[in-house]
Formats: sequence, C-alpha cells, structure tokens
Amino acid sequence: MVFKRYLFRKVVILGTGLIGGSIGLALKKQGLAGRVVGTSRLETSLRTAVTMGAIDEGEMDLQKAIAGADLVILASPIKVILDNIKDIARHLRRDCIVTDVGSIKSAVIEAAEKYFPGHVLFVGSHPMAGSEKSGVAHASVDLFKGATVIMTPTAKTNKLAKDKIKHLWTKLGADVQVMEPLKHDEVMAFVSHLPHLAAFAIMRSVPDEFLKFGAAGLKDTTRIAASSPKMWGDICFSNYRNVLKSVDEMVKSLAELRKLIIDHDEQALAQFLDGAKTKRELLEKK
Repeated sequence: MVFKRYLFRKVVILGTGLIGGSIGLALKKQGLAGRVVGTSRLETSLRTAVTMGAIDEGEMDLQKAIAGADLVILASPIKVILDNIKDIARHLRRDCIVTDVGSIKSAVIEAAEKYFPGHVLFVGSHPMAGSEKSGVAHASVDLFKGATVIMTPTAKTNKLAKDKIKHLWTKLGADVQVMEPLKHDEVMAFVSHLPHLAAFAIMRSVPDEFLKFGAAGLKDTTRIAASSPKMWGDICFSNYRNVLKSVDEMVKSLAELRKLIIDHDEQALAQFLDGAKTKRELLEKK
C-alpha cells in the first residue's frame, strides 16, 4: 500500500466563506491536505462547502474541529479572528501552525503572541484576493492564482512554520511578499481600506433619485461598496490610525480639487487630473 505524504495531515479552516472556501478548494486540488475541516456559524454554509468539495467535513464546535489539527487557518472577519485566537489557544496540539487571512496584521499578531502558548506556531498572512460577494457559494479554486499574499513574520516566528506557509501559498498560485506588520497596516489603509471607504462615500453622496441614471462609470467605481458594511466597520476601528491618515489625505485631495474648480484654474486642474491619470497607468503595470 502506498501512503501519500501531505504537506498537512489535517487542516482546519475557521470561517468557511468566500476566502476560506477558496482555500479549501485549492488545498484539495493541489493535494496539500489529507483532510480539510471547515467551521461556520451556519449549518447551511457547511453543507454547501461539503457539496462543493471545499471541505471534507463541517463542524460548528471550534474545539472539536481543531482537535489534532496541524494547520489552522483563521479565515473570518477581523473581529472574529481576534475572538477565535482567544477561544482556541489552549486547545491546539503541540507544533500546530496557525495562520490567518486578515487584512490587518498588527492587532492579530499582538493577540496571537499574547494568547498562543509557545508550542503553537503562528504565521501572519494576508491574501489580497476576494470579491465584493461573500459566502462559500462564491468560492473559487483559482482565487489565489496570480494574487499577492503578504506574509508578516516577526522575530518570534518559527522559520519552519514560515517556510511551510510560504510553500502553501505558492502552491495555491500566489505571489508571496514579506512585509513588517506595522508597514503592512499602513500600506493596506491606502491601497485597500481607503478605496472601499471612498466607494461607500460616493454612494452616500449620490441622490437616490439619480441612481436610475447610474451607468458603467458609477458601477465600476463603486462595485466594492457592495461589500459587507460590518466587516469594513471592524476594519476601520481595528486600523483606525492608518485609516484616518489615508482618509485625511483624500480629504486634502478633494479640497484641492474643489479649490481648483472654484478658481477656474484650468492649467492647475489639468495638471491635477493628469497626475492622477499617470499614477493610475502605473498601477496597471504592477
């Protein structure tokens, strides 16, 4: 009899939604896990995940789910991730690796270092992939292909655990980058959190009676305003200093734009718009 050697024997995904379900699908396709267990607060989500092949079994009890796991992936919204860390800390097996998918790293790493005992190996990571849609029904096996995953190891991060998590994301098709946690949170406030908040603000600014005239420009610009309000509220408060910094910068830009229009300064307005256009073109080359 031939026994297959897996990267992880038992993987537990806490939060089998869009990201968690996509991880499960990709893990199973790549043959990286012997067994994948998913958790959710909704039985229907777990049934859907099993039917889709994203997980082998579902479990609503966290302690039962993580029993014997050699990898636990925290794939819930940031506030739930922080609660999960406290809830599972005393119940993980020795040398279990834990990683997360949170878009904020400092708060998660602080909680992990506070609550996880020394024999639990935490590695922070953030896959920059997803959609304004939510739920495991929208999961995709190819979600991480070509996506950037930022890993945020610290001086306390176990090297073997870090290497295994990097290998996992690479096998899932991601481009892995390494960043210091505080820098990660500052960067995300500008390139991820601010665009979402701007999209929400734009939709708040458009009069209801004008919506029927909204065409591709409005829809494209505000697509991400269909994201979960609760999730983005949690992100704002968890990364509030950096979020406020990014919002303040946008307020400055809007104030400058407003003044140029009031002053009818055509040359300066053209320079303002051209500078933004040039920067947007650079983004396309990334």
